[in-house]
Amino acid sequence: MAGIGKTTIASVLYDRISSQFDASCFIENVSKIYRDGDAIAVQKQILRQTVDEINLETYSPSEISGIVRKRMCNRKFLVVLDNVDILEQVEELAINPRLLGTGSRMIITTRNAHILRVYEEQLSLSHDRCVSYEVPLLNNNEACKLFYRKASKGKDLTSECVKLTNEVLKYAQGLPLAVRVVGSFLCTRNVSQWGDAMYRLRNNPDNKVMDVLKVSLEGLHSNDKEIFLHIACFFKGEKEDYVKRILDACGLHPHFGIQNLIERSLITIRNQKIHMHEMLQELGKKIVRQQFLDEPGSWSRLWLYDDFYHVMMTET
Repeated sequence: MAGIGKTTIASVLYDRISSQFDASCFIENVSKIYRDGDAIAVQKQILRQTVDEINLETYSPSEISGIVRKRMCNRKFLVVLDNVDILEQVEELAINPRLLGTGSRMIITTRNAHILRVYEEQLSLSHDRCVSYEVPLLNNNEACKLFYRKASKGKDLTSECVKLTNEVLKYAQGLPLAVRVVGSFLCTRNVSQWGDAMYRLRNNPDNKVMDVLKVSLEGLHSNDKEIFLHIACFFKGEKEDYVKRILDACGLHPHFGIQNLIERSLITIRNQKIHMHEMLQELGKKIVRQQFLDEPGSWSRLWLYDDFYHVMMTET
């Protein structure tokens, strides 16, 4: 999911192994480059990082694609494509993994598992391998170490602040982005400020975290976004079949939509129940509230009794 550290892991791996290849490049945030409408810019980045003394401005887009294909098939090449969110973003780069030179490696970071499944099928035809790695959330020990590093900056925390650490880690639920942001936010503050800050974060999640998570919803079909919001507000922890029956009655085609949300790391299915990270759940609720913050009667969904009661009494 967003904020879990895919780019950080890929960057560390790239620094460790890039020297083993004839040429290498790391293209950051591929999806943003495409959203900005400049696909050829990615190909130019690849060539600038791997080819010496070439004036790219003298070549047409089709000629640049041809150069990319030729360079990659003749060398032991390492390419990292960071934050790919649709399959076409890789296909349009003229990078065919089956045509890469011997010993070459292509690494893709993505929130969309469907992209990796497509490559698994393509590469199996040529007896090559595609290995997928799902980045896990931090365990409690890892999250604690990261939090102390950000919150203390090498200094000892007071015993009162240490006692509040479990509350912080429970809020972050192992998401590295949340641990880092909250740790930096609490750095140099006293225990009273910690208590007030945690109350504020629980009731109004940090915008830095929410903005990163919100990127996960970009490109979702309107039906799938509605399914996401329904799950965030009502159905987290409910049985998958039960939720599908309700969503199907709403005309939202959940058999495809729920699978799409799973592939995009927005929900998971465990023990036949639908689960969602609390940060993503808060994002969904925030989206519902944001246009009419203090007017629950204008929200598309009501999930708290007090809000429902207030609206019913006001309407009558």
